[in-house]
Amino acid sequence: MPDSTPEYDTRPDSPTDFRIALALPRRGPAGIFGLECHAAAELAAAEIETAGGVAGRTVHFVHVDAGGDPAAVGARIKGLLDAGSIDAVTGWHLSNARQAIAKVVRGRVPYVYAAAYEGGECSDGVLCSGEVPGDQIVASLQWLRTEAHLRRWFIVGNDYVWPRGTAAATRVGLQDTDIAILGERFLPLGTDDSAVWDRALSEVVRSGTQGVISLLVGSDAVRFNRAFGDRGLDATITRFSPFTDETVVLASGADATENLFISAGWFAGLGSASAAEFASGFARAFDLVNGAGPIGETAAPPAGTMAETTYSGVHLLADIAGASVPTVQDARRAFVKWGWDSPHGPVDLDDGSARHPVHIAKARGVELDVIARVR
Repeated sequence: MPDSTPEYDTRPDSPTDFRIALALPRRGPAGIFGLECHAAAELAAAEIETAGGVAGRTVHFVHVDAGGDPAAVGARIKGLLDAGSIDAVTGWHLSNARQAIAKVVRGRVPYVYAAAYEGGECSDGVLCSGEVPGDQIVASLQWLRTEAHLRRWFIVGNDYVWPRGTAAATRVGLQDTDIAILGERFLPLGTDDSAVWDRALSEVVRSGTQGVISLLVGSDAVRFNRAFGDRGLDATITRFSPFTDETVVLASGADATENLFISAGWFAGLGSASAAEFASGFARAFDLVNGAGPIGETAAPPAGTMAETTYSGVHLLADIAGASVPTVQDARRAFVKWGWDSPHGPVDLDDGSARHPVHIAKARGVELDVIARVR
């Protein structure tokens, strides 16, 4: 991904700015989502500006690359805080980056983490606005048990906190059901050795599983899907992912998406008026941020769930204080109880856990068809 935006904005501070560290990945496996998340954040900022700003202040993003070493990401945020250069933090990034950022924020400014995650985050001033495993994964597996008679699953994920925490939460959520996790295999972020993927797939086959739960990120999910299709496993083994969006499906290719199910709050194919409004605004923002195509055409991909959660995270951050500038105290109050309307429907934040409408979609080539609401 091109690295054209400076991480530290050297523009003189303005008392009319609300300065947000926007932490998005520009490299690594999650870098595939960076452009769409940036466009979605700019759309939210433009809408906030039109509505009067944040207590009259203009949203000003200070861009931070969240795709590198988590400790370095945390150090960058700390440097901005120590310099008095930011008023808040938000963005879509991986949970290992969230943990590093939460350690340095420590109640100094509000921080909205805009991604589905493993649950359990309770650091001071941190609001997690994304889906959690019980709603997103367990409900979907129960639906697949009823509709497709799938009971035996094998987990393949990246080796960091979100996949491991999500796998553990899923096992707990499946207790007292007849749905079983037969095994797990966790691979390093950025695995590009075909032999490693082949060994993981051989383990999947030996397990006798009916389905694979993919807890893989971005380009790693693309590599896995392609290897899965190349071995012809998609004809007999179902895949399910809570962390795949339209971008990953498109990159995987039509030959690698048979029997692939995905769950999320948002899909570009949702038919509501709010979904259509967001999709239209996202396309305009993407073209403005990344360069428009020919007149009358858009270069924008379908808006994925990573983009929609980024958009909602920026709005949540701006809204928690009402008519004043958001503070840590506002984040603490919202942690206990808050609600907002997202493009995919109403979301309730209760004791730090965001409850979303959750839909399940099935891949059809490089498109996703929403087939049910599971929560």
